[in-house]
Amino acid sequence: MRDDDLHEARPSAARYASPGRSLCVRLRDGATLSERPDGDLAVSSPFGTLAWKRMPPGLRAAFDALAGAFVTVDALADRVLGIDGEGALPRLYHHLEQLRLCGLLQHAAAQEGVILAEIMGLDPRHRFTIRALSPAQPYLLSRFAHCRREGGRLVLESPVGHARVVLRDPRAAMLVALLAEPHTPPHLAERLPETPEEVVADCLQLLLNADALTTPGEGGFTAEDEDPALAQWGFHDLLFHARSRFGRHSTPFGATFRHVDRIAPLPAVKPPPGDATIVLERPDLERIQAEDPPLARVMEARRSIYTYGEHPITLAQLGEFLYRVARVRSSGEFRVMGEGGHTRARMEVTSRPYPSGGKCYEIELYPIVRRCEGLPGGMYHYDPLHHRLSRVRERDGYVEALLRYASVAAPNGDPQVLIALAARFQRVSWKYDAIAYATTLKHVGVLYQTMYLVATAMGLSPCALGSGDADLFAAASGTRYFAETSVGEFMLGSGPEGGV
Repeated sequence: MRDDDLHEARPSAARYASPGRSLCVRLRDGATLSERPDGDLAVSSPFGTLAWKRMPPGLRAAFDALAGAFVTVDALADRVLGIDGEGALPRLYHHLEQLRLCGLLQHAAAQEGVILAEIMGLDPRHRFTIRALSPAQPYLLSRFAHCRREGGRLVLESPVGHARVVLRDPRAAMLVALLAEPHTPPHLAERLPETPEEVVADCLQLLLNADALTTPGEGGFTAEDEDPALAQWGFHDLLFHARSRFGRHSTPFGATFRHVDRIAPLPAVKPPPGDATIVLERPDLERIQAEDPPLARVMEARRSIYTYGEHPITLAQLGEFLYRVARVRSSGEFRVMGEGGHTRARMEVTSRPYPSGGKCYEIELYPIVRRCEGLPGGMYHYDPLHHRLSRVRERDGYVEALLRYASVAAPNGDPQVLIALAARFQRVSWKYDAIAYATTLKHVGVLYQTMYLVATAMGLSPCALGSGDADLFAAASGTRYFAETSVGEFMLGSGPEGGV
């Protein structure tokens, strides 16, 4: 794209000629400055390319400075003024505006040559804009803003925006801490020793452009609270949504296999946790397919049922349910290929009755039994490959606590069997970046629906729960919270006499 192809208005270059001139700028990470064979000067990046003809020496020197460290707009103007004269200044501001509109500039706040903070756009939609700051307006940190360590840097982000602020100096971190309460720019400058109000204003510009600030209003409500859509988002919900979709982060995304050369993938089927196993009867699938009600009828009859029959579910029914829901139908191997066609790693995969992204099948089923004819109470693990149960623990205080939680989580929910869904999360995160946990929750959803349909077809009482205690599950199962943790619970029991 050349000068004359830019569709934005040229006069808007005044943005860099007045407010915000103390801000520092440079070409954004990933952008490169080059001279073409025909003499054109070009800035190229994954977001696009800008090219200019007949660049005078002063402007060329300014562009060389932009390709290096952060520099103030005043310093660029002085360089152009000293070489090309005053007539070239409007063209400098115009070119800076072009770079800004194309997302090719990075901005920073500095004091006496020390960078306090810088802002980095996370996707092509971000455009830095000088905001009007009022000395009388209090500003407050957004309830969605959060700080974290990334490598050796402290970064501040908000899922409301499309940019990240890197806090490179303790003064910037102190400013963020002060914004936990409403402050006007002059008051912030007073609270920050030896920090001019102009520098404070520059830092606020960065935070505003990252959508990390809001303004308090009457009654203690902020501008975010007054937005009926945004007000109904919780911090963790919006952050999780933004980070598991494209657009508002710059982290690797999708099937990156980031652990391929460092950590071996988990096996497709978890080894039995104990030696005491109960081999389950394999149901006759041909009979089931012939006698099951039609899918449309099952779909319409599907309900959450909290009541059970006088007689509890049987071991045969539980075995048929687990077989139809989660058994391993077949197994295979997925190869991660490297350059030259060599195999970097192999990942075991399986096929089961419900879908799973990348055939990861990270979810393990743990039947927790209160009443089941033919099966003593306690906690069990289902082996989907050999169709058998392994006893994890007898019906003790841990088992009672898990059953009691289910009773509280659902009305009249005194389950005969509670099936805990636990994720070996690394089965998914070994392959996928950013979307790993979101993928696991999708697997919980499709597994819930599969369980509902199978239970309905069998005449059993099913009910999925919306929450559970993952730490309690880890203590009961003997698993490590970070290695295998519960992500869902499903109550199951015999159907009530006479139907629902």
